Amino acid sequence: MDGAGALPRLTVATIAREPLPVLERFVRWHLSQGAERIILFLDDPDDPARGALSGDPRVELRPCTAGFWASIGLSADTRFTRRQRAVMTMAYREISGGWVLILDADELMWMRGRSLPEGLATLPQGTDTLRVTSAEQVGLPRGGEAFRMPIDRGLVNGIYGEDAALFRPRFGLVGHPEGKSIHRAGLSDIRLKLHWAVTEAGAVIEGPLWGAAEEAHLLHYFAPGYDRWRSKMDWRAGAHGFAGPLKDRLAEIAGMPDPEAGYRALYDRLHALTAEEEAALDAAGGLLRLLPPLAVV
Repeated sequence: MDGAGALPRLTVATIAREPLPVLERFVRWHLSQGAERIILFLDDPDDPARGALSGDPRVELRPCTAGFWASIGLSADTRFTRRQRAVMTMAYREISGGWVLILDADELMWMRGRSLPEGLATLPQGTDTLRVTSAEQVGLPRGGEAFRMPIDRGLVNGIYGEDAALFRPRFGLVGHPEGKSIHRAGLSDIRLKLHWAVTEAGAVIEGPLWGAAEEAHLLHYFAPGYDRWRSKMDWRAGAHGFAGPLKDRLAEIAGMPDPEAGYRALYDRLHALTAEEEAALDAAGGLLRLLPPLAVV
């Protein structure tokens, strides 16, 4: 607590190059969930968000100009994940009190029935970090969408059949299952990673792990439409955005006479459920259907 009877203060930080509606949703959602402050590093220094999101004192827009990158010893051409870790660490170190939530702009942190500070207030005394697992957007066969959650790897074969290898490495998801973390501000022996934090010596900073049992979810809009998925495909294949079997499938498709048709078919296979898959995920407790009203752009 920040004081007797007070809820913890929460700062949310991200670096993003996303369409304006995605950034607007990110800001609107986390303010509605109790964030006191949002630090938004704009990877495109000319992002239209500079005008659209200005004016709210709770939102700090920081254009990542060439001069900005040079001031921290990097450039706009530095690998994105390295730049991401650098600015998130910068944001963390600026904050002396409360908690800091590090996210991507296509992610919404949600704790059903309570605000994020209310959820943090229930943590055991002495907790320094909380990680919340992912729930990944997926299309339903009769229209609409839900979010699939990680399931036991032993169940993946029975749900996805001959394509199970594409889903098994990440417990039934295509994107990351690890989720994202909220860290207590002011820790001196800390280095931020993408999903958790470590000490300067490299030891993981341990803390609770929340998911379906706690009704806490990182809502991940990993593939909101083919065009946006396709625009990020090469980058994800070259980084850790895709697991090995999926990278292999993409390489096979690249050698086909009509690779674009192959990519489209793969997108549909990965991110839209059949009726049988929907029923099996429901039976496994792997499908989140009751969604908050701000979860759709």
